[in-house]
Amino acid sequence: MRALIRITAWERVSPWRRLLGAMLRVGLLIAVLILLVNLLGPPIGLFIMTRMEARKVPAVRIAPVTLADYSVYNSPGTTLSYYGYEFDVPWTTGFKEKALSNAAWVAIQFESGQRLTFIVPENQSGLLTETAEDQKMGNLRLIFGDLMNRSAYDQYAALLNTTPETIRVFGSRAEAVRGVTLLTMKAIAFGPGLESGAFSFELPDKRGFQIGDPRKSKRVDLEIFDSVGHHVEILCGSTNGDIRFSQSELNRILTSFHSTTASSQRVALNE
Repeated sequence: MRALIRITAWERVSPWRRLLGAMLRVGLLIAVLILLVNLLGPPIGLFIMTRMEARKVPAVRIAPVTLADYSVYNSPGTTLSYYGYEFDVPWTTGFKEKALSNAAWVAIQFESGQRLTFIVPENQSGLLTETAEDQKMGNLRLIFGDLMNRSAYDQYAALLNTTPETIRVFGSRAEAVRGVTLLTMKAIAFGPGLESGAFSFELPDKRGFQIGDPRKSKRVDLEIFDSVGHHVEILCGSTNGDIRFSQSELNRILTSFHSTTASSQRVALNE
């Protein structure tokens, strides 16, 4: 029987799940936004909301920059395969797995201390689309507008690239309200890793975002979108505070990641 892996609530939950679990806060903030706009006038109300969010969560000022280091750690490694996807990690030590029976989610704990959480979001229509489709958040459909017609990658990019500086409170009111809403969601969705940096990457068969600089953060999240737009998350951390991933180790995961046929998936998860 495989041993269970102890995982803290923050480490096991992806940005996607944190955001969907914080719907109530988004609703309340939108209500406050409407109140401020009505009381103080659109530009002033939007300006105050933007500054409040930036002061409360300074990481919202971070926008992705292009990943410059694509070096790959080419040591002997281990090939992992889950839910129709396969990738390599540059470690050969033993590992334990813990999977959820009702979701495409698995945690992998290596004896050398590294820990990965692999998640395939059930809804692949896009982060903003999934959020707006929640009945409690019906107003977001109108706020997001044409963003909901874009790809899952473009929706994620719109969220990450929203900063206080990109919101023009004295411009189009609709665009300003959208910007403040995205900024609020960004503050909720991303964890401490965002403070250390965010990077966009593009490879021949995939693209996506890396949340966290491994030189500064113990936690790095890889948001991968393959050539047909499917979204997969790989959360990278460790059980030992002294262990940090190098960029070349993360690149080993990214460059080797690819889809597989169902027959090649690992079937021993629940043995």
